Amino acid sequence: MDLDKSDNIKIALIGCGNWGKNIARNLSEMNALSCIYDPHSNIAKKISNDLELPNYSLKEIFSNKDIDGIVIASSADTHINIAKQALLNNKDVLIEKPFCLSLSDAKNISDLAEEKNKVLMAGHLLNYHNAFIKMKNLIDQDKVGSIKNIRAHRLALGLVRQNESVVYDLAAHDISMILSITKILPTNLQVQSIHHNSNLGPDAISVKLSFNEKVTALINCDWMCPYKEHRFSVIGTKGSLIFDDTRDWSNKLTFNPSIINEDNTINFYPLEKIKVNENEPLKNELREFINSIQTRQNPLTDHREALKVQTVMEMIDKKLG
Repeated sequence: MDLDKSDNIKIALIGCGNWGKNIARNLSEMNALSCIYDPHSNIAKKISNDLELPNYSLKEIFSNKDIDGIVIASSADTHINIAKQALLNNKDVLIEKPFCLSLSDAKNISDLAEEKNKVLMAGHLLNYHNAFIKMKNLIDQDKVGSIKNIRAHRLALGLVRQNESVVYDLAAHDISMILSITKILPTNLQVQSIHHNSNLGPDAISVKLSFNEKVTALINCDWMCPYKEHRFSVIGTKGSLIFDDTRDWSNKLTFNPSIINEDNTINFYPLEKIKVNENEPLKNELREFINSIQTRQNPLTDHREALKVQTVMEMIDKKLG
């Protein structure tokens, strides 16, 4: 398949806000966007006019037999009901993160997708970023040795959401990335949080995840931070891989071979830049969805992967009380 052609797959987009408009652009470039819907008529009208596409109602989208798949990029609290209706109407579905706002809702639509034999995918975007893909390949090649610790920092002064906490808005990305490396769920976790602005949960969290074989992970997420940091590091017995998404492509992924010895002395070595081919992760994510519709193969971030991420978010919520 041509990477920018959908082979006549028709996708409806539900939600055309800040992130949805990026999805609309990419699907349009891939000739896959069939129609759009947004509850805000001014937004819907603008996207519809800009892309020369029909602006349908939800009912029209669900009942249209020519539509193969639906991308849900509406507010998080609407995901469960829209996804359920889409699956009941035999549509394949991609839900932008967060997948759901509760584990029970996630299990509900996961079971429905199994029953209907439909594609159900989560938009855990960073899994489709070439720097993270390269990082995982190098880990598999034993570049860092035995993993000891994973660190994820996602900080910025950004939008404070009122229908989801920072756990679901930001930490979902890092949890997905961590689990794709550990391949197992944590056995224990500890959480600290700051609550100032959001009505539904924390504005900032620090989470320690403990896994088997003495592997730990630290997550720091904050949408009140006055500076931006999007950094993900994997520390092992042979050195550390650092993925810094705020840097240009020539510096996004580096390897630090410096290590702490058993006697607590440190061997310092120069950083090594890792070559990464530039890509747009969102386009790769949408290609994965279209390919799964065509081949009926499970996408990388399918509903089973989403359930694991949702499980960890629920564990965090329980610690928060």
